[in-house]
Amino acid sequence: MATLVAFASLPFGLRGGVYEICTSTGTVSVHVSELQFNPFLAISPRPELAQSIPVGGQGEGFTSYTWYDHPFVLRVVFGRNVASLGSINSCATIVEMLPSDDLLEDEEALAIRRRDFATRSLNAFNNLISAVRRKAKLYHVFDLRRDDIDLTVRREDGTVLREDPLQSRLIREEEAQAETFDLMQYDDAWYEGLDELLANEEPVGLAEDLLIEAERALAQRFPRQAIATCHTAIEAAASALLTRGMLKQGHPDDQIDFVLSTRSLTSKLDVLLRQHTGFSLKRHHRELWRAFNQLNDLRNDIVHRGKEPTNHDAEFALQAARELLRWLNMVRQRNK
Repeated sequence: MATLVAFASLPFGLRGGVYEICTSTGTVSVHVSELQFNPFLAISPRPELAQSIPVGGQGEGFTSYTWYDHPFVLRVVFGRNVASLGSINSCATIVEMLPSDDLLEDEEALAIRRRDFATRSLNAFNNLISAVRRKAKLYHVFDLRRDDIDLTVRREDGTVLREDPLQSRLIREEEAQAETFDLMQYDDAWYEGLDELLANEEPVGLAEDLLIEAERALAQRFPRQAIATCHTAIEAAASALLTRGMLKQGHPDDQIDFVLSTRSLTSKLDVLLRQHTGFSLKRHHRELWRAFNQLNDLRNDIVHRGKEPTNHDAEFALQAARELLRWLNMVRQRNK
């Protein structure tokens, strides 16, 4: 009988065994291997010296250095006449039997089954990572994405019947998005914009910083946090603008605090803005008002009803938040 197999390198080492993980679609059994040192390469004057490296990459006579580079925990090991680079991750596997080998002859039906299995497996892996991250306080550990797991169709003896069709394309896409810190390549317009920012006493305000945090959350595979932070960024920008307007109108601090803490963000962007700046998002930018309401509904579904958003949802939220911050900045400029 053929099976679907999802394989992932976990960004930490766990005690080996079977972990029963509760997900929104049911309980999933995840088989976790014991942590061991898996060399990528070894350098030594004689091949047999590489055999002396301890199973975990640590032992008497050896010095090691370990760091995290998603999705691997990497370790460099130095001995007297040998050096090696490898990973010390535990590996996780989820297996699901196909109901019939006839599916192998129906590529469309197999693709649907494989896609559903990938979603369930990714959910289970990330539930495990989330629980370990919280329990062990591994705050820098990211969730996995689809391109971090290998999904194959195999015989019971391990023979691969179908390779993962997405691996090569997804890996190329991720490599194309690799971070760069060489800013020399940016043009004069970019540097002129930097000069304008630096001319301000506060180059980046709280709302802009929160938007950066939202972008980072999405890049690190946390769409829920990205959407919630987008909402908070808009709240921070709107509240700062309203505070400025109310102070100009002579309202005392305690009254400002009461109004801002008791009124919803929807009210702030419509009624309160109109009262204290002369602008209303609802009246003056209907399209952006609709986008805000979609973002607001999405955020409420996540916070109040436990909705699991997609990356597409988070990308929409980020775009809406960017446009809203630009609009609020325009209102601020006209209320100087």
